[in-house]
Amino acid sequence: AVVSTQSTGIKADNVEVDLPAMMKAKDTSVSALTGGIAGLFKKNGITSVHGHGTIVTPNQVIVKNADGGRTTITTKNILIATGSEVTPFPGIEVDEETIVSSTGALSLKTIPKTLR
Repeated sequence: AVVSTQSTGIKADNVEVDLPAMMKAKDTSVSALTGGIAGLFKKNGITSVHGHGTIVTPNQVIVKNADGGRTTITTKNILIATGSEVTPFPGIEVDEETIVSSTGALSLKTIPKTLR
């Protein structure tokens, strides 16, 4: 049976990957997800603060901002959204070309001949 999911960049018959279409579908999904979160925050009156935070009491966080400044926030509720970072292995440098992270794998320009 021939299956067509061209909008996601995957074609199945003589199995073929349309990398530009697949990357476009990925970008659309990422935009929808991140835009959705921002929309939910706005709709529910949630303020997003970016930086490194320290919870000092059940209702207070001190945030070290990117510019080095500090902001103290007192609130009823605290939501921690840490995101993710690649865990480095000693002696192995992730260069996003020969050795790629999960983030780098989502931005490949060509399909690798092999993955190990």
